[in-house]
Amino acid sequence: MSLKKAYLYLVSVISLVIAVIGAIMLINLGLKAWVFTRADQNYYTAPCPVAPNSMASGCDPTTIAQQQQQAKDQQGSQRQTTAAQAIAMIVVATPVWLYHWKLAKKEV
Repeated sequence: MSLKKAYLYLVSVISLVIAVIGAIMLINLGLKAWVFTRADQNYYTAPCPVAPNSMASGCDPTTIAQQQQQAKDQQGSQRQTTAAQAIAMIVVATPVWLYHWKLAKKEV
């Protein structure tokens, strides 16, 4: 096997793996969003700050609601980041794989 052919197959395999990983990320995101909706929930709640005299402070319903809304916003932002990364991986890796695979097949 020539060095050129080995290079073409290596780039083809690497780009195919990257495209598959991107597809897996998108499928995972879709399953969490529409099928397993509780899988993506964050059950951690921020503790209320405690004053030195041992009385809880800052735990009014408004603060709790703000923290919950902030957690939902952060979750949505994380989903968008994951989707953008997965789509970018697929969009870049697929043409690279197709190009190198066609060249590798011509070398046969």
